Amino acid sequence: MRRLLFYIAFAVLPLACICCRKTSGVETLLQRADSLLANNLPDSALSLIGSIPLSQLQGESDHAGFILLYERILEANGLPLIGEEDLVAAVEYYHRIGDPVRELLARFYLGRIYENEGNSYEAMTQYVEAEGIYMAMAREQVRITGPENDLLSSTVARIYVNKGNIYQSKLNFNGALKMYSKALEFDHSMEILGKVAQANEALEKYDQALEAYLSALAIAQKMGDNKSILLYGSSIAGVKFALGTPSGRVLEELFDLYAKYGNSTPPHDNYILLACLYLDNGQIKKAKEYAVRYMQEKSDAKDIEEAGWASLMSSIAKIEGNYREALEYQQRYASIMGSISEQEKNNSVQEVEQLYYNRQLQIENESMRRQNRSAVIIYSLLVVILLGAIAGAAIAWRRKLQQKNRQIGEYLAAAQDAENSKNTLLDELDEQKEKERRLKELLENRFAEIRELAGTYYEFGYSKKLQKKVEQLLSFQSFGQDMFEVIENVVNAKNNGAIEKIRSEFPSIAEENIKLLNLIYAGFSPQEISVIINDTPQNIYVRKSRLKRKLAPLIEREPEISFK
Repeated sequence: MRRLLFYIAFAVLPLACICCRKTSGVETLLQRADSLLANNLPDSALSLIGSIPLSQLQGESDHAGFILLYERILEANGLPLIGEEDLVAAVEYYHRIGDPVRELLARFYLGRIYENEGNSYEAMTQYVEAEGIYMAMAREQVRITGPENDLLSSTVARIYVNKGNIYQSKLNFNGALKMYSKALEFDHSMEILGKVAQANEALEKYDQALEAYLSALAIAQKMGDNKSILLYGSSIAGVKFALGTPSGRVLEELFDLYAKYGNSTPPHDNYILLACLYLDNGQIKKAKEYAVRYMQEKSDAKDIEEAGWASLMSSIAKIEGNYREALEYQQRYASIMGSISEQEKNNSVQEVEQLYYNRQLQIENESMRRQNRSAVIIYSLLVVILLGAIAGAAIAWRRKLQQKNRQIGEYLAAAQDAENSKNTLLDELDEQKEKERRLKELLENRFAEIRELAGTYYEFGYSKKLQKKVEQLLSFQSFGQDMFEVIENVVNAKNNGAIEKIRSEFPSIAEENIKLLNLIYAGFSPQEISVIINDTPQNIYVRKSRLKRKLAPLIEREPEISFK
């Protein structure tokens, strides 16, 4: 494929130049061609590189170096750039071996090819990738010196200019101005100054536009470039008119400029400006003459240029009293602007489709070239493949959307189940809390009965038999271990785990003291406790005081477990 491409490209070169050479000889010829290009001898460089036999190029390094130099030479000679597939391979090779400068150059020329083909999406992709390489080099402070640094700086400037051109073609003048301003940081040339001025003028920033045009004009005058002087001088006149300078004075300045630098002949690009000036000056016939001549001699007018011309012709026809013609031109203007607006509105979709189309085009072109089929078959198959791809993409998108909807339904069902489970658990928790409340209430009532019984016995015990019976009912021994475990569980529940914390903090505390603490936390008075555990109230007071002192550090940290 590559060999066929270059044989076609060099078909016009003498076949006698193609002879067998060793790889070292090829490298020498490439170096000589590069030197000729550096010395502003692009035609000699083209002849020399055309004499290199492609069969002698060995390995990816030779092919990548060859195609990169070849693109530079073609560009210097004003010839169309070719070799898209070889540039793609060069990009991959330089990326793989870690040569950022040459990868940047290869991406730039690949973007140029895409832009020339009208594929602004792929062109912008390559320019952005190349810009990213330069930014990474700047962040990593990669030092490039000598001619290679000059080549890098000029290429980065051109990358920003080309990005600005793409933005401008999309009528995104703010984006274009941003890119042109960045390019100016690398190359303060009159061409880039002119681009900055044009973007400012489109944004109606006439003061900034005038400043940039004047800077570009100064460079053109210093170089003695009459064509550029005429270009920027007429642009300055247009900006002055926009800023309020009378049209008659602007016309005088323009024709003085034409007389000095243009053989008294206005350039074709100035016809619309002249028509506007004559229209403003009341010279309708002259205005119409220049407007009509502009479109007659303009074979490649862009949509935005044709829209401006139609608007101007509508104004002229209206002044002439030809309202039907004015309406037709106005409708033509509205139709073009509507088309541009619709194109911009759907731009992102079209760009994605264009990207896919170009990738398919590359694949199918490769296949068609291998089989050497006719162009008609190639385009027919491409159309079929494109339509199939669009249909497939639509089906895949629809399936994906259906799958997503199913997933969303499952998520919603799961969320509803979780909500139902949560509500069920909350109901069960409320029920459990209610049971616990009732249990505590019953236990508290039971404790109250015991307290009342113990208190009554303490105050009114009289007969030995009654005393013995009550002591038997309320004795320490009748309060068995199971009963104290129940009391302890209730005490922990009511007092934030007080007994658990005491056991944890004081593991060696006597079980009798734990039982006493359970009764204290349960609300029994010393007199009642004395009856239950068969001890005197005085001893109960003493033991209670000792326990308070012992538990003081814990109670200080956990005040909620304190007791009276």
